[in-house]
Order: sequence, then C-alpha cells, then structure tokens
Amino acid sequence: MWLISNRIRIPLLTCAWRTFILITILNVSSFSKSNYVRALKHYTKERKLELREQVRGMFQHAYEGYLKYASDYDELRPLTCDGVDTWGSYSLTMIDSLDTLATMGNFTEFRRVAKLLEEKMDFDRDINVSVFETNIRIVGGLLSAHLLSKKAGVELEKGWPCQGPLLRMAEDVAKRLLPAFDTATGMPYGTVNLRYGVPKGETSITCTAGVGTLLVEFGTLSRLTGNTIYEEVALNALHSLWKRRSNIGLFGNHIDVQSGRWTALDSGIGAGVDSLFEYMVKGAILLQRPELLDMFHTARQQIDKYLRHEDWYVWANMNKGQVTLPVFQSLESFWPGILSMIGDRSPAIKTMANYASVWRKYGFLPEFYTITTGEAAANRESYPLRPELVESAMYLYRASKNEFLLELGESMLQTIEHSAKTRCGYATIRNVVTHEKENRMESFFLSETTKYLYLLFDEDNFLHNDAAKGEIIELGASNGGGQCVINTGPYIFNTEAHPIDMSALYCCYDHKQDMFDGLDLQNFSDSTLAKSDYDLNIKDKVESDSHCSRPVNRQPVKRVTRPNAKAGKPQPPQEPSMAVDIEVFDENNKPAGDILVESFERVKNEQITMTRAPPTIDGSQLRNQLTVSDLQDFFAKRREHFKNPQEVLDYTVKFLKNFTLDPSYILSLKLFDKTVTEYLGSATQKEYSSTTKTLWDIYVLKHKYQMNMKLLMTFNLHVLDDFDSKMVEKVLMVLAGDQTDVTNNIIWNKMTELYVEYSKSLTNTTEIQNFLLKILINGSEEKPGNFKALLTDQEIQKLSNEHVDVSQHLKEFSYAKRIVEAEKRVTDTFEQLQKLMADINTKQKGDNKKGGQAIAQTTESKTKADTIKKNPTATDKNNNSPMTNTTSPTASSVGTNLMHSPPTKDNENNSVSVWTHLVDTFLGKSSSQKFKFDAGELLQKTRKSLEQYQSLDINYNLLTCARPRFIEQFAYRYYHP
Repeated sequence: MWLISNRIRIPLLTCAWRTFILITILNVSSFSKSNYVRALKHYTKERKLELREQVRGMFQHAYEGYLKYASDYDELRPLTCDGVDTWGSYSLTMIDSLDTLATMGNFTEFRRVAKLLEEKMDFDRDINVSVFETNIRIVGGLLSAHLLSKKAGVELEKGWPCQGPLLRMAEDVAKRLLPAFDTATGMPYGTVNLRYGVPKGETSITCTAGVGTLLVEFGTLSRLTGNTIYEEVALNALHSLWKRRSNIGLFGNHIDVQSGRWTALDSGIGAGVDSLFEYMVKGAILLQRPELLDMFHTARQQIDKYLRHEDWYVWANMNKGQVTLPVFQSLESFWPGILSMIGDRSPAIKTMANYASVWRKYGFLPEFYTITTGEAAANRESYPLRPELVESAMYLYRASKNEFLLELGESMLQTIEHSAKTRCGYATIRNVVTHEKENRMESFFLSETTKYLYLLFDEDNFLHNDAAKGEIIELGASNGGGQCVINTGPYIFNTEAHPIDMSALYCCYDHKQDMFDGLDLQNFSDSTLAKSDYDLNIKDKVESDSHCSRPVNRQPVKRVTRPNAKAGKPQPPQEPSMAVDIEVFDENNKPAGDILVESFERVKNEQITMTRAPPTIDGSQLRNQLTVSDLQDFFAKRREHFKNPQEVLDYTVKFLKNFTLDPSYILSLKLFDKTVTEYLGSATQKEYSSTTKTLWDIYVLKHKYQMNMKLLMTFNLHVLDDFDSKMVEKVLMVLAGDQTDVTNNIIWNKMTELYVEYSKSLTNTTEIQNFLLKILINGSEEKPGNFKALLTDQEIQKLSNEHVDVSQHLKEFSYAKRIVEAEKRVTDTFEQLQKLMADINTKQKGDNKKGGQAIAQTTESKTKADTIKKNPTATDKNNNSPMTNTTSPTASSVGTNLMHSPPTKDNENNSVSVWTHLVDTFLGKSSSQKFKFDAGELLQKTRKSLEQYQSLDINYNLLTCARPRFIEQFAYRYYHP
C-alpha cells in the first residue's frame, strides 16, 4: 500500500507491506522459536566478518581468473585456464557476476563492467539460446544491475529507474525471447534464435520450470518500462501451465507447449520443476499478486500429501501419486528457503537437517542421492558448485538466527576452498566420493553460491534492508514528475540470485501510460488508513491465516538455567543439540563419516589395478567410469612389466575398452578437433560427445574422422566454393565400390594408404599414451611433462594389423561418402539452375529485340502478374480469352517467382537479387528468418487468453488486506472489472 501525496510515493509500513516483510523473513521477531537443530559452536561478530572476507577472497580469485583467461567466453574452464561458450557466447559470467560486485561493495569494478557492456555488448546474433537460461541469467542480471546502478555510483540517465542503458539491454534481450510465447497454449518454446525467432523444426517439448520461471524478470521489466506485454505473456504461461496440472494437483516434468500434453509424468520439486514453485511465491511478493501465493499453497498441499516422506521429498507419478524415484536432488535444496519465506520454518529446518547430513557425508551434495540406500546415485555423483543449499541456509538464518546454519555455511565454504579450488578458479566436483574435479566453472558460482555465502555472514549488507529506511529520488517529467522512494526493501532474488529492488518498481507507473487511472484516492486518506489499520489489528487478534500457521501440540518444557560464563547470570533454557543425532549410518550401523574417511584413505594409499572390476559371465571386465587414479596407474606401467610387444598392446587396448567417459566430460576435455565439424558436418560432433563411450570408442572415432577428412582434403572436396563435378563423380564411384574404371586407381590407392595409416594408429601404443595424457592434463590438475613410451617405433611396426576386406574398407569412409553425396546433389541442382537461368536470359533478350525496348511495368501489369501466379489459367476480362505465357510453363513460373532479373552483367553485383539469395542459400552462406513474428498479435492473443482467469476465486487475505486496484489494472487492463 502506498501513500500518494504531493506526487511523493512512499511505502506505508502497514497492511500488505508489513506482510511482505513478514513473508520475506526480514522481520525475524514474528517467527516462533525452533526446537529442531542447534549449532555446536557460537559465532561472534568478528568470526562472521572473517568468514565473510574469506568468501570475498573466493569470489575475487574466481572472478579474476575469469577476466584473465576467459572474459570473451561465457565460462571459465578452471583446470585448463581457458574459456568456453556454453549458453550463447555473450560473456555470460561477466553479466551474471555484475550484481555480486555491488553486493560485496566493489562499485569501481561494477562501473567499469557496466560501461564495457554498454559500449560493446550486442545481442543481435544468429544463435539459438535457451529461453529459460537467457531469461534468468541475462535478463535478470541486467535488470538487477540496472536497479543497483545508483547504489554503485553510476552516472544515471534522466528518468532513471524507468530508463537507462542496462534496462534497454534487458528489454532488447526480452524482445528477442517473445517469439517463443507465440504458441497455441501461450507456454513458451524452450529455444529461440536471438535474431530469427523460433528455429525451424524446434521441438515443442520443454521442461515445466522453463514455462513457469519468467514472471519475476518479465514482471519487473513491464513495471519499469510500462510495456505490459512481458508481464502478461509470463502470467498467461503460468496460468496455462496451472490449469493443466493433474487431477491430484501435481505437475509433470516436461510438457508439449503446442498441445498441452504432458510428455514426462514424474512429479517432484527438483530438476525440471523447481523454480516454478519458487516464482509463485516470489512473483506474489514482488508484483503484489495474491493469486500466485494461493496457487503455491494449493500446490504445496499436494506436494506434502504425495511427495513428502519423513521430511524428504521424492518423485511420484503425477496422475496416481505412486513413488517412482526415491531420490533427493541437490536442486531441491531451494525448498527450505521458500518455506521460510512464507513463514513455515518448522518443516523447513527439518528438511534442511536432512540435506545437511548428506553434505556432511560427502563434503558436497551429489546431483542425485538415493534416500533408500543412503548413497549417491550412480553416474550422478557430481557437484557443479550449486548454490541452493546455502541459499536456503541464508534465508533460514535471517528468519531464525540459528547458528547451525552458520556452521553449515562455514563447512560449505571450507570444503569448496579445499577441494574445488584451482590455479585460476573453482572447478565442478565430478565425483563427491573421490572429490575429483571437472573442467567447468558455471556462471552461477559467482552469481549465486558466493553471493549467498557472503550474505549469510554479512548481516549488515544493504540487501538485508528491513524497510526501516529508504532513499527519495526525483522523477523526470516523462515519468509524471514528483518523487519516489527506492532502496526500502525487500529485495526479491530471482532464481539466479539477481536481487530486484521491489520499491523501485513503483516509481514507473506513469511511464508511457498512467497506471493510476481510476484509483480512488479517498481510500488513501488518513482517516481511512487509520481505520483499516485498526480493523486489521482487531482481526489479527481473533484469527490467523490458515495458510501460514497450523495447530501445534506443544509439550510443556521444563525450564533449566545454567550459569553464564562471562556474567554469571542464568540464561534461558537451551534446547539439547541434535546435530549429532542426525549423523548418517550405513547398514552395519557404522558412522558414514568414518566410511568417508576410509574411502579417501583407500584412494590415497592403495594402487587400484585393473582387477578391481569383477569379471562378467564371459570373463571380460565390467566397464568403469575413468578416474585420475586409473590414469596414474596406467602411466606407472613400464616395458619391463610385460613379456612382449603384443602383451603391451593387449593391455593398452583392454584398458581403453574397460573405462568410459560420460558425454559432458567428453565435451569438456576438448578432444574433438573443431575442423572435423567444418569438414564432416555437425552430426559428427553429436556422435562424438552425445553418449557415454569407452575410451577405445573415442580413440577409434578420432582417427576414423581424421582418415575421412584427409580423403576429402586430398581431392579438394571439403569446401563448396569451387565445384569439380568430375572429381565428385569419380570419388563417389569408388566409395560405392565400383572398381571397373582403371582411371580411378589414384583414388583407390589414396584410400588404401589412409586405411593402412588408420589401422596402424590402432596398434600405436605411443599414440594411445599421448591420447590418455591429454585426458589426464585436461581433466585434472595433474601436469606431467612427459611419459616413457611402452614400445619403440620398431616394436610397434612389427605388430600385426588386422586384415579387412574391401567392403569393410569402404565402410570406414562412410563420413566422406555422405559429404560427397551431398556435393553431388548440390552440383546437379546448380547445373540445372544455371541452364534454366541461361534459357530465361536468352528468351528475355529475344523479347527485348522484338519490342525494341523493355516493357514498362505498370500497376495493371503487376496485377496481372500476381493473377498469373495465383491462377495461371485465369481469364482476361478485356479479351475473354485465357491468359497464357509465350514461354514454357516451367520457365514462366520460375521467372515470375524466383527472380526480378536474370544474372546478367548489369545486375550481377546486385546483392539483394533473388538469384544471389538463392545461390547464398545453396552455399550455406546466409540464413533466412524462420517465422514471422508480430508482437502486437501476440499481445492481443495473450489478453484474450487472460480473460478466462479473471474470475478466479482469490483469497486476498493471503496478503492481509486487499491490494490496490491499479495492480489489477496493470495486467488485466482491458478485461478486469
């Protein structure tokens, strides 16, 4: 609620605003005491500041590493100290880190980066990006940085916060995401091209979170710019998803945004669904929309009924409620924080204790943890430095001041510092049991993990504003003039931890359209406000909100006093610590902590050999995930350990066939030669790194690709610039197995030579050692300079090569064959087009000679040409005879539809001619827009869809009192009564 007086807009700390502070856990005194978990040690103010500065050092080390080695890329690769593009090639980590700089008070660097982005960033790119990731990271990051600009000392534009360069950049990106919402259901596609809209052939299946995680950013953008389309499409998408929940009130994991059909029926609060529930709560607070909070409470009732088991949350079938996956996912760790935001701290701290026990067991949270066995799930043991656990710790600590949460935060800080730190950053933990590293540092480590850790220990940070103070700013004439209050809190964090100043959103209602039309100012008179406050206080005494509190059977607590060590005074009773009681034990009742220590000692001291894998029925070894220890064992082998060269080869090949790499790890190692994609096509990249493969598979593929590339390069068939149709036909004949033409012997000889070279590489143990050394160097911090070859070159040459018949020989060149066949199709098409255009050109020159001059194109002739295109047999009303063409039907249709003029010398430099466009398209040198998109049509369709939701039965008491009318007017401007 706001007081509108003399054009000064300030928040009243009554009614809904007080409730917002309650919901966002800033007014901690309103919560009851927790009896569940207590810390083992006390944290002084000085100790908390020490930990805060350790977090600052952690952020600074990672941030400086990114700037030094990867500032032109999306992310830093911390093991190899270089960069990689992951989400869109727009310096993602730099944008994602911007508000963290402000949070930690580094305003000088904030200003430098903000200026750099303003001068150099351009989102007009022909790249496909994730709608979800681009929204939360880029749009959210730019909006947050825009709203923090004044705090950081940036020179502001006149009219800020309703305009500014970072705000314009955020809207530019959001506009490019809008085509994704142009669907039959209003739910967005998962991918969009920043320049051309939804890519042709894009799948209509996307995850539930991708549909429901837009309202915080898009709502903020609408409130700041006055353009309602962003909030309305996000709200419509959420409502559309909501009405498709199952009969028992659960959401599936993936949905078809065109048909509304669920394609993945597992329901949970983790991956693929998580932030849907987060944005129901945060959207309700930020945008003052109680219907969203009503949705959350309704959804939560079913979550507690079907998914909650002993304060763990499992996965179940969305239609039947039967448990399908009894696992805890690290992404679910946000849930206790959300419960604390709505004031339900008791179940939040219980669940938090469960999650903390997993952290203590491993030192990290695995992506999947099997609740029934108490172990990290196979192939899901990684920890990519996720923030969700410390996020909940920060929220719960703000609510309860329970130092157990500080203790957990300190443990997270120290473990990450100890096991994830590298020379230039912090690495993903590939396996939480062995603490092996993976060569990736996601941008959310700087955006979220370090920020939440910092805020956990920095209790006086400006982002913890409890609305006790604010700042008055002057509004420009374009925004209605007058003054506005900002920085009054609370700050709402989007799911990427980008803080949004809620108070600033109410400064821009007059920007582009008057949001106060129809507002009854008498409702804000002093007498009315005083009476409303009085009625509210009376109501609070006689009833409580059923959503926010439950009857609790309180057991009498025996009061116990103990002497104060310093003052000698009795203190209030202290609940017994339960930190030890939630220790995890295995099936033999042995503490899991001891098991973890033993595991590390085993990895450290034992030499794990190939025999550790139990034999299968046929006597072969089971395939294992490759570890650094395995590679160290391999390089510890010497020639004297083997009887003969064949035994060395057998051991080497067996080693490669025994160990596997998962797809993400294959990709991170950068073993794939980029020129392969250029020569053999993108399908080879997918084949190389899309599935789990043995080391042998990867090694063989690598050399097979090289063999095919060399063949194409030898005969200059790897580029499409210059066509040699005869060579294309000859190579294609050989690749098809035709040996009748002796003139093709040179091609056969080259293929044989390349195949022999390929076969030798499969027996070259030294080359295999080089291959494994690259994996060791790129996949860990190990930097061995060299190795001793197991075999000499002479010994390798004596190893026998397997004989392969001609059909097998040709099969290995399937990649080159595919490329040559494609070139054959292009050359054939090109020759036909050249001939066709030459015929048209000859015909047109003949017509010009007959007429003596070019025929002037009048409006009437244009109309006739259009009629011919639509109906070639149409009748001319003037001569009552069918309109026929003097040229052949084929030439006529092509001449009319493909080109305005033939490719003669007069127009051969015309880059916009249809001929040039056609040639460029065939050569793959240009791309055309996939779909036409009209934002106006989308807005009208969205508003029409929103009509069906205006009659929802909304419990406005969720926010204590009825919200102002202008909130309804914003998104239901034309339809809401």
